Amino acid sequence: MEPATPLLNIRRSLHALAQPLAAVTGMVDLLLLEMDEQDELFDEIKMISEQLEKMLKIIEEMRRVARGATAGQSAAAPEVTPFTEAR
Repeated sequence: MEPATPLLNIRRSLHALAQPLAAVTGMVDLLLLEMDEQDELFDEIKMISEQLEKMLKIIEEMRRVARGATAGQSAAAPEVTPFTEAR
């Protein structure tokens, strides 16, 4: 078995980070479904949901770049959307 490379460790860490974040996102989205849009906290909860989704997109992009780099490709080879455009 090949020893873990730093990029493989990064991929594993990003996966581990995404799992609880996805769970929290799901819970927040369920909360939104049960809330009335007139609720005083609705806009704040919706903003939390949107920000969680942005974080998941950033993590997924980082995972894609790391996956390409660990597949023998240069990390610069894939076309990468800047994080600022992921919003």
